[in-house]
Amino acid sequence: MDKIVLKQQDKGFGHIGGGAYLTDLKLWPSNPKTGELLTPLVTTTDRFYAGYQCVPPGMALTVFIAAQQYQSGGFNSALQRRYTVHQQSELQEQIESGFARVILHDLASEPIVPSNPPLLLTQAFIDFEEMTEDEFDVEIGGEFGGIEMSKSSGTPGWLQDPVYELSPRYMFHLQLLDADIAEINPDHEGIFADGIGYVFIDHRARRGKEGDEAGYFYIQYT
Repeated sequence: MDKIVLKQQDKGFGHIGGGAYLTDLKLWPSNPKTGELLTPLVTTTDRFYAGYQCVPPGMALTVFIAAQQYQSGGFNSALQRRYTVHQQSELQEQIESGFARVILHDLASEPIVPSNPPLLLTQAFIDFEEMTEDEFDVEIGGEFGGIEMSKSSGTPGWLQDPVYELSPRYMFHLQLLDADIAEINPDHEGIFADGIGYVFIDHRARRGKEGDEAGYFYIQYT
């Protein structure tokens, strides 16, 4: 079983941070209340899925979130709350709120950055490493399971009740930790308020078109 690692070399699986590999700036989602552009968090290409037809060939998924840093370097907790789910009753409203967006798009050869860009995270590229025996034992060992590291398969770490109630059309895609992002740039530490960020894909994305909603993202505190 593989875990995600972040490297400086582009293997074509995707990346976190940086600009968005969109073919048209009009696809860049914005905050529906303020009109401010959202921050690209993570992009995964069709190569990420290793033969599973989750997205059409030549396309990718990008997760955008509402994130804003104070001048002092901390993150705006009000905006964090808008992409954080604590209870099942909030989940559908959260998916529909638009403060975090997961969109399907054709994969451009270079990232684009708007003339007035939102907060952009330091870029690093996705690669994979096999879990150690100890990590694998932790992954499959408990009722909730899940090692506390970024990964693309297995049990979401510390996943609690909300997701078990979801429609079966959603599948676990990957998780990211504050620590993963802070390892690349310590200035970004705290963007998840020490929670774990989860990305879920809508099974219908494999038949989607550019600009379609393709899943959802939220943070859960451990």
